[in-house]
Amino acid sequence: MSEQAPSTADFLARIALLEAAVSARDITIAERDEQLRRERAEAALRIQRLQLRIDRFNRKAFGRSSEKLGQMLLELEDLETDVAASVSDIELPIVADTDKVRVLPVRKLNPNLPRKRILREPSCACCPGCGGALRAMGEDSDEMLDLVVQAWQVIETVRPKYSCRTCDKIVQAPAPIKAIARGKLSYAALAHIMMAKWGYHLPCYRKC
Repeated sequence: MSEQAPSTADFLARIALLEAAVSARDITIAERDEQLRRERAEAALRIQRLQLRIDRFNRKAFGRSSEKLGQMLLELEDLETDVAASVSDIELPIVADTDKVRVLPVRKLNPNLPRKRILREPSCACCPGCGGALRAMGEDSDEMLDLVVQAWQVIETVRPKYSCRTCDKIVQAPAPIKAIARGKLSYAALAHIMMAKWGYHLPCYRKC
């Protein structure tokens, strides 16, 4: 028994299915092209922003290179490579604008100067939290240059640390108030220098 030849209606149905498949594929391709176009525009904008940042850092550094500048150059090169290769899945990096924390140097006063040691104990001999006994666990030391009867000396303020044996609470006397925060001059030394400079108009080598 011979097979029945496909009718005209079957051909038309197949053609309709093929046209629907082609139309769906065209829509998918168009959506993908639009997504690629948006990603390329975002990448180009990111490259422009990075280039502006690089120019600003170059002006601030007067031509000197820095670690942050090198990192942004690497990111810029990666983005340009991705755009040139037309990669659809582009990850845009984030450049950190935070600066490094500057560590202040610790300045030591002349060890040959006479020194006066002041011990500041806490106001109470027991734990203010629970009343327990205290045990020594270290101390903080700070130095200031002081002027006593036209003679320079170093005043070292020591604040011992105590910890409670019951609740481990740390007890320490408060630090004294300074004329200048983190300064090395006492009120008397600062007043002497200011008076010598603006009152007596002495040169620097005659102030000490």
